[in-house]
Amino acid sequence: MSWFKNLTDTYDNVSEIIGIPDENGNILLPPYHTTKSNSDVCITIDEDGIFRDADQSKLTILILCTESSGSRSGKANFPHPLHDEIAYLSTNEEKRGKYLLQLSKWSSLHPKVEAVRKYITKNTLIEDLQSCNIKISDKLFVRFSVEMPGDSVPNLWEDKTVAEAWQTYMKKEESKEIALCYVTGQILPITSKHPKNINSLTSNAKLISCNDDQNFTYRGRFDKTKPANMISMEASHKAHAMLKYLINTQAYKCDSQAIIAWAVDSGAAQSGFFEDSLEIYGDTVKTERDKLIEAQNELDLDYAKKLSMAIRGYGNSENLKNHNRQIAVIAVDAATTGRMAVTFYKELQENEYTERIINWHESCCWYFRSKGKTYISAPSSDQIIAAVHGEPKGEGYSKIKKQSRERILSFIINGEKFSKAWLSAAVNRISNPFSYDKADGGWDFYKWEVAVNTTCAITRKYYFDHKEEFELELERTRRDRDYLYGRMLAIADKIESHARYLQDKKDETEKRPTNAVRYMSAFATKPFKTWEVIYHQLNPYIQRLNGAEGYQKELDEIMSLFEEGEYENDKPLSGKYLMGYSLQRRALNNSKNKACK
Repeated sequence: MSWFKNLTDTYDNVSEIIGIPDENGNILLPPYHTTKSNSDVCITIDEDGIFRDADQSKLTILILCTESSGSRSGKANFPHPLHDEIAYLSTNEEKRGKYLLQLSKWSSLHPKVEAVRKYITKNTLIEDLQSCNIKISDKLFVRFSVEMPGDSVPNLWEDKTVAEAWQTYMKKEESKEIALCYVTGQILPITSKHPKNINSLTSNAKLISCNDDQNFTYRGRFDKTKPANMISMEASHKAHAMLKYLINTQAYKCDSQAIIAWAVDSGAAQSGFFEDSLEIYGDTVKTERDKLIEAQNELDLDYAKKLSMAIRGYGNSENLKNHNRQIAVIAVDAATTGRMAVTFYKELQENEYTERIINWHESCCWYFRSKGKTYISAPSSDQIIAAVHGEPKGEGYSKIKKQSRERILSFIINGEKFSKAWLSAAVNRISNPFSYDKADGGWDFYKWEVAVNTTCAITRKYYFDHKEEFELELERTRRDRDYLYGRMLAIADKIESHARYLQDKKDETEKRPTNAVRYMSAFATKPFKTWEVIYHQLNPYIQRLNGAEGYQKELDEIMSLFEEGEYENDKPLSGKYLMGYSLQRRALNNSKNKACK
């Protein structure tokens, strides 16, 4: 239950924002409150409970609730203290009776509430709504506004004095049964009923219910059932209200899943999970400067420095730099319409959290392009999921996406080694370029290129986890077989595309697949045999380039790097070949040496 305790602590630490809407209307709920999405009708009355008007308009509001009404569902008969459905206000006599009984117990604490009691007692609600041409249904939710001389806040859901009157009443009426709260460690009134509507996408799902494993019952000495893991009303409200607020304001959401990282001392969101690196360091992104850079690795060193500074908050006075504070990471999901579960939870010190985020973005990164600029970045979670599992298709994809996000979370936060199965799936998918097609047909080179770059990033991460590091610049002396075969494939690709360009005078970026790309699937499976086929088909393009001396020289240098017997080895290639392919192609495109042309 440490996640529960951290949520209650965060609620206490941000108490100054309780009940105050942010710019998007999100509210950290005060005690004995909940929210009602899309209340339907506003009834306006005067101080004597005389009807004035009815306005049918959808509005999400903050409403008062009891322990029971805040968690009611289905056929439960628990009225809210003030605003409620018509069934409780008029059409259902049993529900109306309970509503009026509860209202009468606290209406004397506030004149506006007393005005509502007088109005409901008259039982003219249906006629009043019909006179305003409003269609009646038991589920129609009514909110109240009371106009009084000299009062500037007629809407009861906006009047803080009404909320204060209700809280005063509830503190006196709380459960007489007190016990040790397992969350706060204090003797407090306990509860067995916990709020729902924590995530607006799964409004009826509860994290804790009477049958929950975290609140199970046992038979005591006098044969009475009592909760074995007791939670106070106060702790339950704070934890659920804080989680709801965090989900609404800063969660990564996918269907019914929500994932959040926050600072326990302030509730501040923590970046770095699923964004690409550009989202983190923004304007500090380092664009490609190959013509000005001679020192190898300068680009990736600059990237690491900028990223580290951005994540640590250097130069940003709004970011707290207290690395001793606690960061909590939680994922919740609803398996059914009524049950929600914590599917991931981790606590870290801020410096540890920061280092793990930095480690991810430094070790799982590659070159990407945006708006004509090339930059180094870790791929986003969506790019990784698409590279591994393919583009989104059908309703079942959301389940794959949710499971994959939790796995990526474990790679980043728990430091779990990157999955070999995931890497193999991505490499196999990339090695079939024509599975990346446009909506109107044909090969989508740009979609495939993003997937190549993403797969190179996760390949680099996988080998980094296994103590083998790859630079972000072409390593011309690396003797790894798969890496060398990838370089050869890139040169074959360049020879053909260059020759085509000289013939057609068309921009090479408007890609038609070369033979190197067409044979990529076979090449990844049997590189030695397939290379002979690819090279044979290069002859007319080599002749068009007058022997392609520069390219041929590059191929000869690569061939000389193969260890004895490795060139003839026809076993399938690993993801290393994609890194060799990508970096060799980039080096050819950016080279100042015009000899190859």
